[in-house]
Amino acid sequence: MDKTDIFVKSAKGEQEIATRVNKLPIKHRSVLIMIDGTTSEQALLAKISGMFDGKIIVSDLEANGFIERKTAPKSAIQVQLQSQTQAQTQTTASKAQLLNVSAKQYMIDYMYKVLGPEADTFVGRIEKCKTNSDLTGLIDPCRDTIRGIGKQSKAEEFEAKVKELIG
Repeated sequence: MDKTDIFVKSAKGEQEIATRVNKLPIKHRSVLIMIDGTTSEQALLAKISGMFDGKIIVSDLEANGFIERKTAPKSAIQVQLQSQTQAQTQTTASKAQLLNVSAKQYMIDYMYKVLGPEADTFVGRIEKCKTNSDLTGLIDPCRDTIRGIGKQSKAEEFEAKVKELIG
């Protein structure tokens, strides 16, 4: 049993997906559906790590003939590792984009809260930001403006929170 082995659906597994003839429990069926013939055992177990019984389910599927273990050629493993790395990079980029949106919204809300309608100039500049580095470039001018109207503690609070949201 090598963690780089690949699981493939057997004929029985394919039949179960198509007809539900064996009436597998929902967790077993979900894992069976995830078997794509290219994912290594290690990657599959990582995907289902949220299930406390994930290893048991895979073992059950294999023992009952729904899936079969195949030895992965080395090149397939390398391709899979590369695709996993790309997926992680995309996930990280997506998370960064979400943080960008929440940081941007926080900056807008906070500037209106502190400056009222006078915040329009800053808000226009904040709304044009496309990246976290664009937002970071506006932290100092916003902070200095808040500080300039005599609200030192609010300026520090603003700066700390925005930096936390941006990461």
